[in-house]
Amino acid sequence: MTQGVDIILLGKNYRVACPVGEEDKLRQAADELSQRLEALKEKSSVNSTEHLAIMVGLHLSYELHNEQAKNQNYADNMNQRIVELQNTIERALLEQSQPVGNVE
Repeated sequence: MTQGVDIILLGKNYRVACPVGEEDKLRQAADELSQRLEALKEKSSVNSTEHLAIMVGLHLSYELHNEQAKNQNYADNMNQRIVELQNTIERALLEQSQPVGNVE
């Protein structure tokens, strides 16, 4: 189920459909987007809302791509560590199961 949520970006009001219970997250995302749009507008000579939105969207996409790459590297490293740990455990269990020489 969704409901309409009003957000303001660059002084313009937008009504956005949002899943019930996710309104605060949407507003936080809208606030961050608004801050980025305003910051870019102040730093550049771009006045076109469309151009600002495209540039901020590109920057957000770049950040997302970098974070996904970091997460993939982390997951790969963890998987490698798990394999190494499994191998170590298997070797230890194998060594324990080997008969120790006769002691008389």
